[in-house]
Amino acid sequence: MNFYPSILIPIFILISLTGIQAQDKDSIDWDFAASVTLDSFVVVAQKKGFDVGEFITMVKEDKTFYKAFKNLRTATYQMETEMTMFNTKDKEIAAYKSTIRQLSDGTCRTMEKDKEESSGKFYKRRKKPKYYTAKMHRRLFYTQGEKCEGKGNGENRPKKGMEKHVAELKKLIFNPGQKADIPFIGDKTAIFEEDMAKYYDFSVSNEMYQGQRDCYVFKAEVKDEFKTKKKKKTVIKYLETYFDKETFQVVARNYTLQHNGTAFQFDISMKIRLTQYKDKYYPIFIEYDGWWDVPAKRPEISLFTLDFENFVLD
Repeated sequence: MNFYPSILIPIFILISLTGIQAQDKDSIDWDFAASVTLDSFVVVAQKKGFDVGEFITMVKEDKTFYKAFKNLRTATYQMETEMTMFNTKDKEIAAYKSTIRQLSDGTCRTMEKDKEESSGKFYKRRKKPKYYTAKMHRRLFYTQGEKCEGKGNGENRPKKGMEKHVAELKKLIFNPGQKADIPFIGDKTAIFEEDMAKYYDFSVSNEMYQGQRDCYVFKAEVKDEFKTKKKKKTVIKYLETYFDKETFQVVARNYTLQHNGTAFQFDISMKIRLTQYKDKYYPIFIEYDGWWDVPAKRPEISLFTLDFENFVLD
């Protein structure tokens, strides 16, 4: 996976896609709305009052996905991590596994490590991860000491260094389609804007999520003619978001990001799944598979998964 470190981690990692700068419903580009392909079930729903323009606005302005991750701050849960690093010949060179437990009283949280093991050259001196991917993973999902909501979290202060990288990564994960402050590719992430939408096929279909939740599925995929021709014009190659039909809560997202420039390259795929406990949603599974390469740094190729379980709510 080659790519600018700030985008690199998937969120991981964590933090995914389908949003855009907020627009009023009345400002929707109806030519764009008309270009969305609907399956037969959705067409019937549209005749009964389903408004495609409103749906696209909802896609752009969604906050439910971000809120589900934010809910992790006030819950007690267990997280299992499995991470494998590869060389350019796809040979495993390092690996890491851990089981951590976050403890929360609903306001303040701490973290305990139940298990941690590594192989290969995963660490450098003083048990510091050798890889940027691993450093970002820790920054996003590990808690050092006690953290309390609303107490010196620094969310409103100017971002720089890794903090800025994390902020831009959140845009890609939670508001894909929004312009990101990333050199050379920022404008290309705004896939719903007029100059980018022409490269994509958009569709809305009806599918069951995990065989039990009826969902609308919104997809954005680079048109066939641009998968080889003018392929450098796009960065978001595939975006798929599942919306619960009753609540319009995002319950899953899949996407692929690719860029092959002279300054840096990357190829990343992510899968994120949410689950509901009582009246709140939380991430339950994250998979990241990708590589990135920037000047003066060694390429990083990695595959990792995060599993969340044993939730105890605030």
